[in-house]
Amino acid sequence: MNGDLFNIFKELSNLASGSNNFNVIDEPIDINLQMEYFKRSKKIRRDNVPQLEEVEDLTAIELDDEQLRDRMILLASIDDPRAYRILEEYTKDKSNRLHQWALMALQESKMLIEGNLLNERQVFVSTGLGGRGKLLRYFVALVGNNLDEFAPYQQHVIQSEFETALKNNRSEIENIEFQGKYAAMTVLIPLDVPCHQTLLDAVDECNMYGNFLKTDFLITNVKTLSFDEIDEFVAGKMEELGSENEINFDDIDELEDREPGEENPLE
Repeated sequence: MNGDLFNIFKELSNLASGSNNFNVIDEPIDINLQMEYFKRSKKIRRDNVPQLEEVEDLTAIELDDEQLRDRMILLASIDDPRAYRILEEYTKDKSNRLHQWALMALQESKMLIEGNLLNERQVFVSTGLGGRGKLLRYFVALVGNNLDEFAPYQQHVIQSEFETALKNNRSEIENIEFQGKYAAMTVLIPLDVPCHQTLLDAVDECNMYGNFLKTDFLITNVKTLSFDEIDEFVAGKMEELGSENEINFDDIDELEDREPGEENPLE
């Protein structure tokens, strides 16, 4: 993550400081679906002022997927707790093919109702991996330095040092896996914590035990990557830069579908 992006996140955190108007969806949601939802929501809400009784039925058999999506957006635009409860009930079935769309509508409904009750503008931070509370979820991949596989003690050092570094910064590891020369983890970090520096500090602590980690690592809040995808990305970078150079993981656009710099159009 570059400094500019961290500064943007820090500005958002300052907006939310001391209030309850900071919103992150807990579950990972495809970033392209999020952008589609925002754009469709903006258009639908501009053209419609629905009544609850007109859109409250999400189980009508005559509704196709597109009509259901639009109906959820319209429900989310109604400042009525009953609309929120209808959406909340619909999201309980995680096997539903429109589950992620329903989660987006539920979040929009929550922001509308809370914003009007508290008389505060709500801040919605949209990432592919979501978060928990006021923490954002990131996927991190570490690469071993001049080795083919992490030894058991090295795995222990990585887990211990990263847990300590994150805990000291109000953050945490959700899970961590090892395969060959790679360590992959998902972590939760507050917006106002410089995530790159926090993780780099943990790498430096690990390297006190033998300099076995490369100081460049991959971090993204768009999607989790398989070990095959990590290996493909690292191999591509090594070929591009030459094996004698350090790998630069600042930009992983080739693994993302979102257009760089695309803004959240939900206003």
